[in-house]
Amino acid sequence: MRTITWNSDLSVGIDEIDAEHQVLIKYLNDMFVACSVGQGPAVLSKTLCWMQRYSREHFAHEEDLMHKLGYPGIDEHRQLHVELVSDLDDLIDELENGVSHDLSNKTMQLLEDWLLQHILVEDKKIGRYIGAID
Repeated sequence: MRTITWNSDLSVGIDEIDAEHQVLIKYLNDMFVACSVGQGPAVLSKTLCWMQRYSREHFAHEEDLMHKLGYPGIDEHRQLHVELVSDLDDLIDELENGVSHDLSNKTMQLLEDWLLQHILVEDKKIGRYIGAID
């Protein structure tokens, strides 16, 4: 796990979506820093709850935009959003059994892998569809 530096490779060419992705990356980076200094368990619950709420808002915004654009892959994309929210729900449920460094690391790895994969592969498809990126 490492901090993620926003760069043009992460841009999907849609300013409001890029801005929301930057917010998600900032929180992920803040969580990484907390984990790297042994504070992951202390901030995990707050960060997960925030990520869950913000992700739902972001996904609703992204799905509304895809609908308005007539994006043909909206159903498959929406399913990926549902899966992440479900994963976040599961992690929050795990918190009820106690917060640990293992759970902090598991959370960080899931979010980092998912966020980068989703932006670099799935969200870029939207940008390409509207001609905002190559």
